Amino acid sequence: MVLRQLFLTANSPGEVAGWLSPLVHTLRQQEPQCKLTLILLPCTFATGSEARVAAQELGIEEIVAPRNYWKLLAQVRPDRRHSALLHLGGDLMYSAALVWRWKIKAWSYLWGRWWWDWAFQGYFIKDRQHLEWMRRHHLPLSKAIEVGDLVVDDVYYQMESYRQKYASLPAPDPQLISFMPGSRLAEVESLAPFFLETARIMRQSQPALRFQMVLSPFLEPSRLASALCAPPHPQAGGIQGRLQGETLVAPGISLELVRRHQLPHLSASQLAITIPGTKTAEAAALGTPQLMLLPLNRPELLPSIGLLGLLDWVPGGRRLKGQLLLHLQKKLSYLAQPNILAQRYVVPELIGVLTPAQVAHKALEMLAKPQELTAQRWAFHHLYTPSRGASQAIVEIIRNS
Repeated sequence: MVLRQLFLTANSPGEVAGWLSPLVHTLRQQEPQCKLTLILLPCTFATGSEARVAAQELGIEEIVAPRNYWKLLAQVRPDRRHSALLHLGGDLMYSAALVWRWKIKAWSYLWGRWWWDWAFQGYFIKDRQHLEWMRRHHLPLSKAIEVGDLVVDDVYYQMESYRQKYASLPAPDPQLISFMPGSRLAEVESLAPFFLETARIMRQSQPALRFQMVLSPFLEPSRLASALCAPPHPQAGGIQGRLQGETLVAPGISLELVRRHQLPHLSASQLAITIPGTKTAEAAALGTPQLMLLPLNRPELLPSIGLLGLLDWVPGGRRLKGQLLLHLQKKLSYLAQPNILAQRYVVPELIGVLTPAQVAHKALEMLAKPQELTAQRWAFHHLYTPSRGASQAIVEIIRNS
């Protein structure tokens, strides 16, 4: 196929930053004349900044906002012989409707439902382990196409771009600890004071430690300062900070803020302390040891999928959702993406109502056992290195179909 237009559906930070980025880079190398259209779909996990990041960071010129989806469906008629669709995220119903109306070929990455199977030529999967997921969801295994992990490609691309621009990567720092508070302002408001207190307790034990906070590009710049300097919530704890240039400071502690080239700076860390999400896979692909937390101090604020996510739209539903999450916390496991991939605890997970002291104690315990950090690095290498090349494989398959 001479590919003249590729439609990509996505809806959250992980898909835009971790999956879309390497695809855009590869497509522009192999099909520079191909027009890219990003269709953002409604999503509980969206930050509202997906369009801004896709335009500024990836240079995508045509972006369809969720509110304009139905207008797109009704009015646009692409050249069916030279157009294709790749579903990266969101409800498959939206992509299936476009395929039905436009009569174009479509593929999905890591997602499928048997009742929408008619709409897709195939399903791109990371590895053979994903075949079991397809079998459980009654998807035809003949449509599985093993390509690798797009996050690995994105990490490699970002590291190579930094190396070409600055000649070398940041040197590993055995005293550097990174905090990763997430892509949503509500997460930063809760976790900035929490992480400041965690860092202060760690430094009391090990004065040579240095700390940085790796900030997501999806955080709205105009509101980020107030989120970083928010007072600690009574249920979450911590200490309030204030900004001094690019440093968040509080009595006895400071965190350097990383707003650009996040992955190269993260790669220099001895340990990353992070919440769940694509960031856990990015750190693993870098080979950076990590501690994953899911604080349930304010569980009503956590985005959820399925029936739990629908409670956000019901009066009083958020409170009920929080209570259910607290009740289910003992059943929550394998939330860090390396653990999901390995189906074992490569990365320690702290889940529940947490305090900065608990997190600091666990992080110091990990730093005191360098052999366990080395074991994480080796596990990451074996889990993620074979998965490189997904973006090139996907583009070639779509082009040759």
